[in-house]
Amino acid sequence: NTNETSINNISVFPNPVKNTLNIQGEMELVEIFDVFGKLVLNSTNNIINTSDLAEGVYVVNINTNNMIVTKRITVTK
Repeated sequence: NTNETSINNISVFPNPVKNTLNIQGEMELVEIFDVFGKLVLNSTNNIINTSDLAEGVYVVNINTNNMIVTKRITVTK
């Protein structure tokens, strides 16, 4: 199944992240939500500047091939 392959090929690094988050794999849109579910950042780039985000845990939704892959990241300063 090609969709499962796509999910397994998405990686998010480094984690914890300070200033720059890298998304490796095929993606169309990245959305980052805080712990309250508020959208705090979205991007179509594979390299995302996270320097404006406060320290804490965030949920990253990566939209790919009509599916959403969810990852959790921690932002540290």
